[in-house]
Amino acid sequence: MRGADLINLLLPDGILDEVLRRVGGAKRDLDACALVCRRWRHVERATRRSAKLAASGARADEVLRLVAERFPALVEVSVDERLSIGAAGAGPACAAARSRHPMYAISPSGRHRRISHNSSFSVHMSPFRLDRPGSDNETERTCLTDVGLTNLARGCKGLEKLSLVWCSSITSTGLVRISENCKNLSSLDLQACYIGDPGLIAVGEGCKLLRNLNLRFVEGTTDEGLIGLIKNCGQSLVSLGVATCAWMTDASLHAVGSHCPNLEILSLESDHIKNEGVISVAKGCRLLKTLKLQCMCAGDEALDAIGLFCSLLESLSLNNFEKFTDRSLSSIAQGCKNLTDLILNDCHLLTDRSLEFVARSCKKIALLKINGCQNMETAALEHIGRWCPGLLELSLIYCPRIQDSAFLEVGRGCSLLRSLYLVDCSRISDDALCYIAQGCKNLTELSIRRGYEIGDKALISIADNCKSLRELTLQFCERVSDAGLAAIAEGCSLQKLNLCGCQLITDNGLTAIARGCSDLVFLDISVLRLIGDMALAEIGEGCSQLKEIALSHCPEVTDVGLGHLVRGCLQLQSCQMVYCRRVSSTGVATVISSCPKLKKLLVEEWKVSERTRRRAGPILSFLCTGL
Repeated sequence: MRGADLINLLLPDGILDEVLRRVGGAKRDLDACALVCRRWRHVERATRRSAKLAASGARADEVLRLVAERFPALVEVSVDERLSIGAAGAGPACAAARSRHPMYAISPSGRHRRISHNSSFSVHMSPFRLDRPGSDNETERTCLTDVGLTNLARGCKGLEKLSLVWCSSITSTGLVRISENCKNLSSLDLQACYIGDPGLIAVGEGCKLLRNLNLRFVEGTTDEGLIGLIKNCGQSLVSLGVATCAWMTDASLHAVGSHCPNLEILSLESDHIKNEGVISVAKGCRLLKTLKLQCMCAGDEALDAIGLFCSLLESLSLNNFEKFTDRSLSSIAQGCKNLTDLILNDCHLLTDRSLEFVARSCKKIALLKINGCQNMETAALEHIGRWCPGLLELSLIYCPRIQDSAFLEVGRGCSLLRSLYLVDCSRISDDALCYIAQGCKNLTELSIRRGYEIGDKALISIADNCKSLRELTLQFCERVSDAGLAAIAEGCSLQKLNLCGCQLITDNGLTAIARGCSDLVFLDISVLRLIGDMALAEIGEGCSQLKEIALSHCPEVTDVGLGHLVRGCLQLQSCQMVYCRRVSSTGVATVISSCPKLKKLLVEEWKVSERTRRRAGPILSFLCTGL
């Protein structure tokens, strides 16, 4: 019958709830459902399971209270103090504008809601003695406090995942409330929070199901807090991250080794950890699969223990080690046969022998990243090419001693290679990429930065052989010209292209790309001094799916070219165009008015008219020139 509301008439709440659960979880879709009618809004509120909230604003605590009241079924909440509750903006002008207008928050249903400044809701708390001392201007706080966290804990008792990022005013008091009310908590992220020992101990006592804990940049606590937590819930911990925490010593790692037998993921960055702490972890956490270490004071003995006791290890990242040698990776290779990912950053004492040990013993290596290991030469990579046929991703950053011949072996032996990253590898030329192109025909991503010996010969070979290439970065590859781009446009259907600093590229090269790569969604043509409006017109006509473009430092681009670009690229979401001397406020206004999906525009502030600022303030980002 026309006009009859058969869905609401026939479907009980339970069935409607099940329908909403199958919407897919996208916030936009759930918001749309909530706007159908009051009944749907009520059911959707009881259905929603996750929320990402801002924690910066004059009434952050009250916003969290409203969310907890109206969405009691939330099981995953992320709170980030870097996000503002008020209208998003950039620069001091926007901050001033926000302060002049009434305070609004975006409710989970998608509507703007005025927040009353006369709310009668209040919670009185006394922070723990060991937490951050009170400020003389407590009433001026404009970020989330323990009051808001208490509201969340009492309103969403089924909470399972909680992320508090840079919430600087949260103390142990708030964590105690979480531990008292949220017994099912399994994941806790306290990145850059100032938390005292009582808060961590309370979490350990109250949240026995805790599996994931991140304490990156956490201050205010000591070994006592982490040890207290681990002693109470260490049996359930599967993932632990502790980074840049000056308070941490080997005592905490002894507790991890003693009480966390099921730990599988450990990320540890500390200048105070020594061999003894890492050895304790290796002996006690024999199920480790992923290990990231940055321990300046640890050496070969620590990694010997990892190789001896952690036979299930699959991913290993070693960063800024100054005391370990080839002996360490020999131990890892002998004991960790299942290793698939190996990342070596600034390990200056390692030589070719290290990778030879790994390549011969760890045949499952799929990802290899070498950054700043200056003593590794061509032979290191040759061993990988000979013994690791399953390699999928290879990254070499500042490896000045590796030469072209190494890639001959990689091309011969690693036919499955998908991604190749080369940064500041001064001895690598066109020949290296020709070897890769001829042997690794499944390559989908190629990124080269400051490849001063890379030119058109390499690109032509890539275009002829790597038909699956989708992402290409050629930053400051000064020998690349239009001929190489034309070959790529003809042979590869690119989706992402970065040509920043390739000085020989002209309008002709970009015209070829525009006509051959219609699926392009990202394009960086910054610091191309020879391109002009004709290139932008061709891109606008041929790349209708483009979402992000960067064209800073392009002196020949004018307002006319921008007009042609935005007329065809209606999907554009991000645009960077600083230091384009022939672009005026008219061009900026053209971009703003023609791109309905634009989310970010980076430009000089003096090029933005008052009218454009009023119209598009939230999406404008200004280049800071006062530093």
